[in-house]
Amino acid sequence: MVDEPAVEVVVVDNASHDGSAAAVAAAHPRVRLIASRDNLGFAGGVNRAADAARGDTLLVLNPDARLEPGALSQLCAFLDAHPRVGLVGPAMCYPDGRPQAAAFHFPGLLQVFLDLHPVDRLMESRLNGRANGHGPHPIDHPLGACMLIRRAAWQDVGSLDEGYFMYLEEIDWCRRARARGWQVWQQPAAVAVHHGGAATRQQADAMFAQLWRSRLRYYTRFGGPLTNRLVRRLVRGGLARHDSVTVDRVRQLVR
Repeated sequence: MVDEPAVEVVVVDNASHDGSAAAVAAAHPRVRLIASRDNLGFAGGVNRAADAARGDTLLVLNPDARLEPGALSQLCAFLDAHPRVGLVGPAMCYPDGRPQAAAFHFPGLLQVFLDLHPVDRLMESRLNGRANGHGPHPIDHPLGACMLIRRAAWQDVGSLDEGYFMYLEEIDWCRRARARGWQVWQQPAAVAVHHGGAATRQQADAMFAQLWRSRLRYYTRFGGPLTNRLVRRLVRGGLARHDSVTVDRVRQLVR
């Protein structure tokens, strides 16, 4: 994709210390590199890239994801054909070809419960927020590892909320987009390969705390007082049998 003449590639390096920024600059001189001195988080990095980009569409692509041949054309064609669609996501698979959930309903209390008390037969079902469908179909939000956003929608809705350092920022944006009258779809004819958690596994404990911090922020913004009380009770109950520094951090959040 870097070598396609119609594609402008912007890479935000979030204060890495392993030479990644220099490696990108050396290997891909056509890439616009933004080397941040501070770790801006996912939302902050995407916002800086969007500010620097000049195109009418914005492709958000995680460093552990890649588009299959023809996928970008499929996504762009879909936006061109559907002017009220503000965001479209592809189908996703793991590197070994197994399908990966990439289309979802907005999260609710049942999903909080299943996160803490997994039930194998329900994890990939609609009850756990999966929005499975055949052919292009409307969804509430995609997996944020790959999504194509219409610039006009981005300008209308606003940027990602940087109060989410990691996780749920795309869900928050889609909630705001839907409130502004924009549609969100999945186009499964486009496929992205996603390793899934390749970056976050390097700091698993810290990311677990960030996940729940973001979830609590999301429910505070969109859930209402009763929902928030129930979410906190579910989290306290789900973590009661666990003991670690990371779990203690999350407990502090739901007191």
